[in-house]
Amino acid sequence: MANSTRLPSDSPNQTFVQVSPIPGGYLTLPDHMFVSPGDHKARRTVPSLTFLVTHPGPTSSETHTILGVRDGKTFRLMFDLGLRKHASRFPPALLNHINNRRPYQLEPGVAAQLQDGGVDPQDIDAVLLSHVHYDHHGDPEDFPNARFIVGSGALDVLAHGLSGLGSHQHFDPSLLPKDRAAELPVVEEGGEWKPLGPFPAVLDLFGDGSCYAIDTPGHLPGHTNLLCRVGKERWVALCGDSYHDPRLLSGEKEIGTWEDGEGHTLCIHVDRAKAEESIKRLQELQKMGVEMVAAHDDGWWEKHRGRAFPKTL
Repeated sequence: MANSTRLPSDSPNQTFVQVSPIPGGYLTLPDHMFVSPGDHKARRTVPSLTFLVTHPGPTSSETHTILGVRDGKTFRLMFDLGLRKHASRFPPALLNHINNRRPYQLEPGVAAQLQDGGVDPQDIDAVLLSHVHYDHHGDPEDFPNARFIVGSGALDVLAHGLSGLGSHQHFDPSLLPKDRAAELPVVEEGGEWKPLGPFPAVLDLFGDGSCYAIDTPGHLPGHTNLLCRVGKERWVALCGDSYHDPRLLSGEKEIGTWEDGEGHTLCIHVDRAKAEESIKRLQELQKMGVEMVAAHDDGWWEKHRGRAFPKTL
């Protein structure tokens, strides 16, 4: 584990980003599939949180080329898009899965909430997906001018699926516009990724220390978190599905598994050991005073829904 005990201090002219949470629908999760020990009768209806991250500009010449914009204007980045706004937009296999996550709520969708809050979805410059599961990719077609960015290996998951079992492991190969989709660089020694805090691989997206992509493997190939500097010595970590329940972050629970009825033991993470390692790194990050927000943390959302878009964290 990276051994830095602190995050970089603000520079004299530090740029900060604004982060606004937006609920991208709701679905109901069975407790025992996510935490251990788990209650087989317990179920939680949770949000699928998305975030508008606004960089005020001017963007630096060091802005990563994957973002595609260096013209100095305000840059609007969505982190995740939640669920699709209509059930008819899901392929049959995923619709069958979602029907086992009742009660759920899909409407009004993220694009409509942006519009209502004064941001035209056409003005979103980029969408960074933490990963390509159905409850995070939302409606890409509602963002006609955005570049879609995923972690390394995620495009292959969309194109070819996974060999793993589980009704949630279905993917739409036509999900993203091919001319506007790109992967973050491969994480490799000597590459573009650098260590930061407890993480061995982060990418400074704007070149000014305001927003970092964090490689957080375990849940799905290419799984990525976002670390945002939102004020003087203030940070927020957007954790996607690194953990589904805050009791995993606190250490009260362990990652859950379940039996599929055919003799297979399943886990919500494709690599449980790597997911556990990512959680340990996030625990260290939390000790540094960073506000932690996972996509399905219903307790966090109930406490902070008053800070939803168009307000900021």
